[in-house]
Parts: sequence; C-alpha cells; structure tokens
Amino acid sequence: MNMRQWLMSSVSHNIPISIAFIVFNMSLSLVLPATSEGSSVNQEALLEQRKTLEKELQILTEKLRRVQAELESLESTPNNSSATQTAKTVLKEKEVTVLDEISVVSTRLQQAPQGITRSTVNRNQIDNQPAKDFRESLESQPGIILRKRNGPRDYSIAIRGFGAKQAFGVQKIRVFEDGFDVTQSDGLSRLDLQDPWFMKAIDVERGASSALYGNYALGGIVNFRTRKGSDINGVETFTSVGSYGYQKYGTAIGKEYKHMDAAVFVSHERGDGYQDHSDFSTTTVDANFRFKIDDQQTFFFKAANNDLDVLTPQRLTLTQFQTQPKQAGTGAKANDRSRRDHRTIIGGRYANQITPDTEVSLSGLYDNKDINQKFGITLDQVQPNWKTRADVRNVYNFFGMPLRSHGGVFFEYLETETTNLRNLADGKGSKQNAINNQRGSIRNVGFRIREELDLAPQWTIAAGLGYERTHLSVDQVNFGFFSGTVTSKASANRKFHNVAPDVSIEFHPNEHDRYWTRVSGGYGTPNFGNLTTSPTGLPGANNDLDDERNINLELGGQVRLHPRFNFQLIGFWNFFKDELISQSVVGGTGSFTTNADSSEYRGIEVAAEWMPLDGLTLSAAYTYVNAKFTNFTDTILVGGIGTSVDRDGKNVPAVEPHVLNFRTAYDHLSGLGGWFEVSWIDDYFVNNANTLKAQAATVVNVNLHYAQDVAWGWVRLFKAYVQVENLFDQTYMGSGAIVSDSTADASKQAFLLAPPLSVFGGVTLGLF
Repeated sequence: MNMRQWLMSSVSHNIPISIAFIVFNMSLSLVLPATSEGSSVNQEALLEQRKTLEKELQILTEKLRRVQAELESLESTPNNSSATQTAKTVLKEKEVTVLDEISVVSTRLQQAPQGITRSTVNRNQIDNQPAKDFRESLESQPGIILRKRNGPRDYSIAIRGFGAKQAFGVQKIRVFEDGFDVTQSDGLSRLDLQDPWFMKAIDVERGASSALYGNYALGGIVNFRTRKGSDINGVETFTSVGSYGYQKYGTAIGKEYKHMDAAVFVSHERGDGYQDHSDFSTTTVDANFRFKIDDQQTFFFKAANNDLDVLTPQRLTLTQFQTQPKQAGTGAKANDRSRRDHRTIIGGRYANQITPDTEVSLSGLYDNKDINQKFGITLDQVQPNWKTRADVRNVYNFFGMPLRSHGGVFFEYLETETTNLRNLADGKGSKQNAINNQRGSIRNVGFRIREELDLAPQWTIAAGLGYERTHLSVDQVNFGFFSGTVTSKASANRKFHNVAPDVSIEFHPNEHDRYWTRVSGGYGTPNFGNLTTSPTGLPGANNDLDDERNINLELGGQVRLHPRFNFQLIGFWNFFKDELISQSVVGGTGSFTTNADSSEYRGIEVAAEWMPLDGLTLSAAYTYVNAKFTNFTDTILVGGIGTSVDRDGKNVPAVEPHVLNFRTAYDHLSGLGGWFEVSWIDDYFVNNANTLKAQAATVVNVNLHYAQDVAWGWVRLFKAYVQVENLFDQTYMGSGAIVSDSTADASKQAFLLAPPLSVFGGVTLGLF
C-alpha cells in the first residue's frame, strides 16, 4: 500500500487526523527539493521538522499500541468468543481503530466486565528475558506477589494477600489460559504448565470474583494469553543459558491464513538449581488453532502438555537458613525429595453470533494431572478433570439505554485416585508399604448471570450473581505407617452451596479515565487433602472444615493526568469468614488445614507510569495490606494434646504488609534497549502466633537487549539479551510457608532460598 492509499484508508477508518497529517508532512519533507540559494538552510529546516514529526508520530503510535493491547485484553477475557471481531455496531456509537490492521473492532458484545480492577502485562514486559518464570513480569503489577515453591516454574500467586498460604501451587486464585479454565475442580493450579516465552500478555483481575468465575476466585483471576500465529508469522527459535547450569530451548511455529490462525510452541528447560538437590528438567508443548467458520461462527482448539522432573530441597529452619542457605536440609529425608509430574489439557470453544445482538458459546476442557511425588510421604495420584459450560450474551436497548446481558451454566467433574506410601528416607526415595489409598470425586454445577446497564454515556452500573453446588465424596483406607496393615477408614461426603454477588458502578468520562466502586463475593470449598489429613500431617479425618467466603469492598480510580503520565489508585477492604489456612508439620510428614473464623484484609494499590522522553518509561507499583485475625481460636498440640489458643488481633501469616516495584526502561528506535528494576518486599510472619518471620529484601535486576528486523537470508528477526538478577547478591527467603505452632520456632521448617546473583543471556531468531 502506498502513502496516498494508507492516508485515505486512515481517514476513512477514523484514525486521528493528526497522525495522517504528520505522516503526510513527513512524506513531503522527504520528496520536496531544496530551493534556490537558501537550499541548505531549507533542507536543514526540513530535516529538523522531520525529526520533530517523527517524535510526535512515535508518541501517537505508542498510544495506539496501548489501545490495541486493551482491545486484545477484551478479546481474550476468560470464556470470550468471536463477538468482538464480528459485531458491527459500536457501543456508545464510537469506533476504535487499530492502526496495524486498519480494522474496526466492535465492543458491543465485549466480554471484559465493567467496574473491576484490571491490569495487563504486555509482551514488551515478557520479551527479551530468560523466560524462566512469571515473577519476572507479574510483580510489576500492584497487588501481586509470587513465591517460590517446588519446581522451576512452580510459584504461588498472591493477590491482595490471598493465594500464598500453602506450601505448593496456586490456590484461592483462578487461573486461565487463552480463556480456558486451567484451575482444577479441587482449586489447585500449578504454573508448571505455562511457559512465559509462549505468552503475548497476562491479564489480572483483582478482587473477589466468584460471581464471574466460580469456586476459588477469592482473590481474583489471572489469564495467560499465548501468542497467535499472526504474531509469529513463520518460525522463531529461542536459546537461553545462565548461571547454575541453566539452559532453555524453544521453538514457535505460527501463521495466519484466510480462515485460520495456528500457533505451536515447544520448549525444554533444565538446570542444576542454585540450591543443593534442586536439579530440574521440564518440557512443555502448547498448540492453538483458531478457525473462522463464517462471519458468525468461530472455533478455537487448544492442547497443552507439560512433563516435569525435579529434585526438591527441604525447607529450612531459621538457623539452617542463616548458617547455610543453599543446603538441601538435614537428615536422610533431605535428599530423597522429588517430583515427576505430567499435565495434559485439551479443549475447544465454539461461538455463534446468531443475531447482531445475540451470541451463544459452548466450551469444554479435559484436564488430566498424573503425579508422582516423594516428600516425607510418597504420593502417586491421577486426577482426570472434565469441564463444560454454555453461555448466552445479548445486547438490548432498555428504554433507550444499552443493556448487556450474560447468562451461563456449567458442570465440572474431577475424579481422583491417590496412594500415599511410606518413604524409607534412604537417600533414594524408596517406597515401602502404603499408608493410605483414596478414591474420590468432585462435582461442581451452577449458573452465572450478569447485567451491565449504561445509565448515561459516561455511567455504567453492573450486577451479577453466581450460584454453585459442590459435591465432594471421598473414601480412604489408612494403613499402619510401619506395619502396612489396615488401621482405620476415613470418608467424607460433603455438599456445599455457595452464592456470590457482584455489584459495581463505573464512571468513565473519557477513553483514558475511569472511576469505580465495587462490592463482590468469593468462596472456596475444602479439597480432598484438607478433609483427609489430620492435624498430625498424617492421613486421617478432618471433616469439621467449612468452606471459606469473603466479601470485597473497593474504590478505585484510573486517570491520565498528562498525555505521558498514567496513574491508578485503589483502596480495598476484605472481610473473610472461615478462611482455610494450611500449616506445615515438623518432620516433613505433610501439612493440615484449619478454619480461621474471621479475618480482615485492607489496604491500597498504587500504579504509575511516566514517559518523560521518547522511548523512556518509568513505572512503579506499590501495595499495602493490613491483614488481621478478628476471631480465631487456633488449635495446637501441646504434649500431643490439642490445645486452644486465642489468635484475635494477630497478623494473618504469609501476607507482606508492603511491596514496592520500581522499573526504568528505555528502548531506542535502533532496537537497543534495557531496563533497571528495584523490588522491595517487606518481612512477614510464617506462624499464627506471630513469633517467626521471613526477612525483608531489596532486589535489583538489570537487563540489556537488542531487537530488530533483519534481512540475513532466511533470518528476518534478531533479538539478544543479557540479564543480571539479584545484582548485589542479597541472601533472602524466596518463600516462607505457614508452619504450625505445635512445633517450636527453632524447629519450624519454613524457608526456601531465593535466587542469588545470577547472569543469563539468550538469542531469538525469526526465520522465513
């Protein structure tokens, strides 16, 4: 397309006239000849004018890039469909133009809910990095903290203090990938399945959201979005190496055709680990196919698989950590801990816009987890999980006001077969007799409804309600720890009924600013392990547990104070009832779960972004959380006897009061760029008695990279990076698990080491 055609297309598609004028003048400055004897002066003036126009164009292009990212976020909200591409009428009669595609995107049936705290990590915050884990990018957002668990990418995610109270995985946060729900029906998610290098963006919605997303959305949701075939447009290869034997190799193949977009990713990652007995190897495959059947119908197919083989060190006491933080832990059990896990998902989503105002979508997902883990007890477990849902969305003119309606029903079924065996602790992880055998299932069924009404062009009120019935059934046969003979049987047959509301009001005076207030609810039910593990950490009944619930109140604002300065401020207050708290037991036998009757979480989130110069971005994210037990009688073992202890007024453990992230990034038009990041994490308690803390830490990371299109034969894209993490080699805790006060502080095995000073480098090549 030549300059004139592009200009005419721009005007016809409502691209701002300022951009068209700038590009037109740039073209004139390049083709107009110099005149008479003042030619050199005129030429210099034109060149100077060109530089000025280039700068203005860069600023406006960056603005349009952000708009495009926001639109893509709307397109990829969980359980989204093709409505945003096919609907022709624009909400509030406004068109949004995407520069690089020259297409009009309708928001008439858009799926991103209004009145919610939302942020997005874009590709430029993920690319040109080691792509080891998501801590590199997610902690740049307010309200979010990640903690190291048992594997290279196995981190917990905490949002506003919820989600990091267990010793493994992600709980109390719902996780999606490309809109598919990858949180299993027992509430557990693991980030082993998601590879950062595959991702285009990450969307985070903060605050209780069970009315929208169901069980376990107590703190919010995270939606990982993989790159499309059109983003790859050929073949990409990625190689990264670094400290402690780290190696990563990845390949992406993608292409967009007339009616299909296809992308396939493969990666392999291995390393010796920075702590004793922490070698790892993991391979991940992810395939996505988007089909446009016709103007009304689309189908999205997704498949992913992860194989993980990792050695896991034992958590350390405070004295062990201070003496030798890189050790695997003491005793024979320290050297026979490992995970060999497999995870496979296959899913599909069909959407049909049956009328310009009505859309129907159907989705299904098969999710199978097959794990073999050796800790204090050896665990063999298989958990196939099937999920299906149907949704109807409609836009209606309600007395002259746009009304967006959504109704959906869903059904989930998870089956588990688990055997726990005695770990001989012989340094080889040898198994002996079974300690228990467990068979069980979880059935979740429910519905969600939501209405969003534009009371005026700048005011939107939204109300939603979710209902869910959970039926958990499990039978467990317990054997003697040493004898192997049947000692007891435990079973649970629990039914939980939960209702969650969601009401918000949003004022959006323009495209950049919005202010909202929201009241929302969340809930989470106990899982198999919660109900069948006794306070000793060994198999046994724990049937008195209740489901946990919370009510979230928040007030927020997001404003553009200047064309180059964006600011977000949110205040929140969460009231928690019967919070499920997991506590580790000394000796590595396991952990058990108890209810904390009442607690409150309140705080603020602040985010700011400033572009003082072209290519230079300063950003900051700060979170403050004050979490207290308001009514909690803890039970600990004293001389083997259960003893009640009042915890009212104590800080809720595993919640950092203050978290601050500051980042300075610069990218030049030549392709050279880099960033400098400082993160400060406050100390936090790891026990209910508030006598033991994980220490505070200030960590500095530095990155230098180069990315540019090239014409080197088959090579069309070249990227390279060098990154230094923990520049000043601070020794600190990357994780502190909640430990029961049945154990003396000196014996509490709570801490894992965070990565020390590490250097990484890598190259990406785009081929064909």
